[in-house]
Amino acid sequence: MKARVWAERAAYAFKTLVLRQHRPWLVGLVITDQCNLNCHYCESKNTGQYRFTWPETCKAVEAAYGRGCRSLYFTGGEPMLWRDGDKAIQDAVSYAQSLGFHEIFIFTNGTFPLNTRGCHFIVTVDGPRAVHERIRPGTYDLILHNVRQAVTKAVFASITLGRQNVDCIEEFAREMVSAGLFRGISFNLLTHWPEMVQRHGIPPADRLAVMDRLWRLKQKGYPIVLSRAAWRALRDNRWKRPIREIQLITNQRVFDCCRDVDNPAICENCGYANCVEVAQILALRPSALWQVLKIVGN
Repeated sequence: MKARVWAERAAYAFKTLVLRQHRPWLVGLVITDQCNLNCHYCESKNTGQYRFTWPETCKAVEAAYGRGCRSLYFTGGEPMLWRDGDKAIQDAVSYAQSLGFHEIFIFTNGTFPLNTRGCHFIVTVDGPRAVHERIRPGTYDLILHNVRQAVTKAVFASITLGRQNVDCIEEFAREMVSAGLFRGISFNLLTHWPEMVQRHGIPPADRLAVMDRLWRLKQKGYPIVLSRAAWRALRDNRWKRPIREIQLITNQRVFDCCRDVDNPAICENCGYANCVEVAQILALRPSALWQVLKIVGN
């Protein structure tokens, strides 16, 4: 299995770096927009637009694999809520595994048991306890309980940084490490329409200082999922976009990179750090490759 995985990775590197072919590798599936929470910065919850049936899920995942994608994530809404008849998210993960996907992730708010096998979990925590509770009332202890009981140790904390929590990045990092439950800490800068960013996000003028604070935490040994290559790209807001090695599937369209690809006002001030990190990995930047080997592992 490992030999096949590394052979496919080597073939992908040759085709993209030597032959200069734009080929997708990471694909996301918006399997449902149903969510049990009501976070102020999220516009994709409970719209009724996005929901895959089981046959549609299988078809979409098969098609993505056929296009060359080998890393998959399920997002929403809240993916752990997805059901279609007797099928649940475990069935979707197992099916993707059977096709041959190398890595599978679930982005979740962590309020449901993390009992899906064969995947990594990326769990949103919006700050240290007091700050998180202001944004997602009554969920902090439940999330930590579910992470503690998770069927895998491959669980990452993820924070969306905006005005409400940017001042407590260091406290958040200390609290997550003290919990002893997370393999790493990932983040995004609030990415939204300019009006929403102006109200809730980080001003463009503060972007460099925020990225440098995160990098100092990384240098101090905190498990921030941030390579030197991604740090430089994000702090200077300079990388090629859209990232065509990433796709996002809804039941309406397959997007290159993300749903904001057609909105220059959003795309030009992108803060999706996970996407930038993936772009650096796929470009074979040494620091990004070392980052993924050290923190994510196999």
